[in-house]
Amino acid sequence: MANPTPESLRNISQKPYRGTRDEGRGTIILLLSSFVFLLFSGCGPKYTYPANSVPKSIEDIDRKEYKIDSVARVVGKTVGAVVYLDSIVDAKGQVPKEVHETMSKVMQTVTRVALSTNRPLDFCTVVIRDRLHGNELTITRSLDDTKRANAEAIGIEESINRTVFGQGKYTPEVETQDSFVLKEVKLENFLTEQIVQRIRFSYSKENSQEENPKSTILVDGTFDNETDKRSFRFSMISIKSEDPKKVILGVFKTINEVLKGYSFTAFDAVEVQDYLNRKKLVVERQTLLDYQQKKVTEDQIMAKCLLESQSIQEAFKLFGFNLPQDSADKDAVPRPATP
Repeated sequence: MANPTPESLRNISQKPYRGTRDEGRGTIILLLSSFVFLLFSGCGPKYTYPANSVPKSIEDIDRKEYKIDSVARVVGKTVGAVVYLDSIVDAKGQVPKEVHETMSKVMQTVTRVALSTNRPLDFCTVVIRDRLHGNELTITRSLDDTKRANAEAIGIEESINRTVFGQGKYTPEVETQDSFVLKEVKLENFLTEQIVQRIRFSYSKENSQEENPKSTILVDGTFDNETDKRSFRFSMISIKSEDPKKVILGVFKTINEVLKGYSFTAFDAVEVQDYLNRKKLVVERQTLLDYQQKKVTEDQIMAKCLLESQSIQEAFKLFGFNLPQDSADKDAVPRPATP
């Protein structure tokens, strides 16, 4: 996604969905308020939903209890369901309450079954698709996070932050309800998306509280598992930043917070590339672990790990912008890329 801020929804017949933080918060509060009893339904020696019955059980509950027609799938350790609606926005281009409630009910069902089966599952996903425009909304949660929330090991705010919201496109003529393919969620990719989302939400919140926003940040991330070095790689363009090093440090803190919160150590390095300011932060795993144990300071990390970076020409293209050819000045204003 090129836009880092969770803007208000627009008419998605013209533009992709970009829900607001409040809309996401409302959906998750609905979810959390309904999850209180779910942990206990998964306890005991008996399993309500045997491993081979998981998809059908989800579909039956949705249909019988909520009058919702869903299709459920299990791939690897991910369980999910898709629901098709005629449209996911109203005449004003907003996601109506009814759509949020549908997402909430289906996630309740998916989680309820996932907590009460002997099938090993780690992630729950709900996909809501728009038949009219080919858009889709997704919510993904870690099953362990749901258990922690139910046990009050994490609060509502943190639970919201640990829920990944997504939007995308699909081809209505090809991808039908019967042919729905669920994508397996991997922990490293889930953490990458969560980190990016937290950074975007953080800057959106700061900017909404200021009359003249000081900075804007475009950020995206990937987990590189193809090479010998497993690395989190985050690309960012920080515009109007008064202190580029402070911005990079803020991103690093968010990365550390998430990885520490999940006790995730199956990586070799973390990279943060600030293209506009031509800086790159490369932190090895052991250095990050030392930072978590307060063996090294932020100043020491910045002094040791912050490097000069490459040109920004290619970077803007990654975010959908073209930089004027005669522009070598880092303050140059990019223009949208032509189709």
